[in-house]
Amino acid sequence: MAIWMTALKIIPWADVLESAPHIVKAAKRLFSATKTDASIFAESSTESSTESSAATAGSSLANLNKRVRLLEARLVELSDEQKSSTELIKSLAEQNALVVEAIEVFRVRIKILLTLCIVLIGVLASLVFWLVMN
Repeated sequence: MAIWMTALKIIPWADVLESAPHIVKAAKRLFSATKTDASIFAESSTESSTESSAATAGSSLANLNKRVRLLEARLVELSDEQKSSTELIKSLAEQNALVVEAIEVFRVRIKILLTLCIVLIGVLASLVFWLVMN
């Protein structure tokens, strides 16, 4: 437990709070960029497959065509993986923003509680001092 407390004390929470909105915006931009890239690739892959199917002369062209199709399929797989990764990053960034907001609320509450404790200690000390003097 002490390790976690030490780790939490080391983290510059002011910087984290300051950076959270930027992280969320960057994740959203990454997600939207990946989404548009995937749609552009889908359009270009259908065009290239029609062009490559028209040119099937010779075994070397057939092998080349097969390799291109395999590479296109792999590229689509990678694009899908990238899209799911960016969705995950977006989700994590939003969750991070929520955690940062909760930490900020806790920080404010701790300051209020600390102030109240100091005031109560002062009232208690003055009450004890008043009782001792009378």
